[in-house]
Amino acid sequence: MSKITVLCADAAVHTALQYTLSPCDEIELMDGVLQPEQQLLAFAHTQQPDLLLLDGDRDYIALLAAMRLVSPAARPIIFYDFCGHREVIEAITYGAKGCLQKTSDPAGWEKAIRLVYQGHIWLTRQLLEESLDWLLHHHDRQFLPEPKPKRITPREWEVLHWVSQGMTNKEVARQLDISDTTVKTHLQHVFKKLEIRRRQLLPLA
Repeated sequence: MSKITVLCADAAVHTALQYTLSPCDEIELMDGVLQPEQQLLAFAHTQQPDLLLLDGDRDYIALLAAMRLVSPAARPIIFYDFCGHREVIEAITYGAKGCLQKTSDPAGWEKAIRLVYQGHIWLTRQLLEESLDWLLHHHDRQFLPEPKPKRITPREWEVLHWVSQGMTNKEVARQLDISDTTVKTHLQHVFKKLEIRRRQLLPLA
């Protein structure tokens, strides 16, 4: 079985992962974290990693855009010193597949890496609820596009509504008479469909 290759552009995260992943044979942490940006991009282009770990406390958006050109299949996870709904919405908007705080337990990062590699989006439940709550209460403002069926379906808005009320995936599934898997799929689709420009995030409360 091929290894999950991970390219990290954050020195602190890289060091923590070296220790955490040392007993793991299925995930390979690649070198390259301390290289200048252009060398990092060249390294990503040559090696084509499965995942990218980027520093959200720096200007990661330009690097993320460049990475999409040189390594389009790589799935990005953004690490922050602090992560709230502002950071989540922005990161997902620009193509991130997960958000983590650098102060969180590195033991949980391995799980995040595996799930993002499998095609899931990784957020803590609290971050997900905070972000969806803001989206649900501001979708009628100019900051976000109107929820048209071709982008966010009525069913997806229903799922968002019940999740924002604190329901688990299983409870939402029972409420809407659908499967747990369908609930998860709806949530993943929502983040892919949202279109939010950076300047529109500034007025967030």
